[in-house]
Amino acid sequence: MKNILKLIMVFISIFAFSQNHGNLIPINSCPTYTIVPLRTYTDIPEDQCYYMKDTNNELQDYVGTWKGIWDNKMLFITYKKIANRYNPHFKYNEDLLIAKFRVTDSNGTILFDNTSDSDNNAKIIGSGFAVIGAKAGPEKDIGGKYTMLYHDISLCNLRGSIYINFTNAAKTQMQFEFNQRKRYIFPECYFYNYPESQYPRPLPNMGGIILTKQ
Repeated sequence: MKNILKLIMVFISIFAFSQNHGNLIPINSCPTYTIVPLRTYTDIPEDQCYYMKDTNNELQDYVGTWKGIWDNKMLFITYKKIANRYNPHFKYNEDLLIAKFRVTDSNGTILFDNTSDSDNNAKIIGSGFAVIGAKAGPEKDIGGKYTMLYHDISLCNLRGSIYINFTNAAKTQMQFEFNQRKRYIFPECYFYNYPESQYPRPLPNMGGIILTKQ
C-alpha cells in the first residue's frame, strides 16, 4: 500500500508540473534550507524552506544530448539540470531535469523541434525517481526510473509520461519510454479532420527505444 501511495504522489507531481510548467521561478525568500535527498518519498512540510536536493549528483549523468532511432526517424533529446526550483504543487524547492528535442526523418528534414524554447517553457519536465517496486500498469515496472511529463500545447495538448534509465554501467545508453495519454481531438485542433494514422507523433509511444549519449 505504501508503494502505491508513493507512486500516486509521483504522478500527482507530474500533473502539477504539466499545469505549471511555465512556473520554473526560483523562490529566494529562504535564507537557509532544510536539505532532503532527491529520493525522499515521505511527506515534506509545505512552504517551510525545504529543498529536495540532488545530494548524490545523480541527475548530472543524464545531462547532455542523446540520440535514438525509431520508425525511420531520429530523435535528438537534450537534458538539462535545473537546481533549487520551486514546486508549486508540493510547495518545496527541488532539483530536476528538463528536456528539449528535435526529430528528423531519414532525409534529415526536421519534423518536430522545440530546442529553441526557453527553459521556463520546456515541454518535458522531470518529476523525480519512482519508488522501487512501483508499476505504471500491470506490466510496466518503473521502479527506480526517472519520471518526466511531456505536455505539448502546440500539438493540441498532447500529454504523456516518460520514463528513463541507464542500460549500461558507463551510462552512455539510456532506455527511453513514452506512455502517451488518451488523446481527445477537438474541432479547433489543426489535425481534427486528419485520419488517426496521420496524427503527429513526436515521440516513440510505448515499447521504448535506446538512446546513445552524444
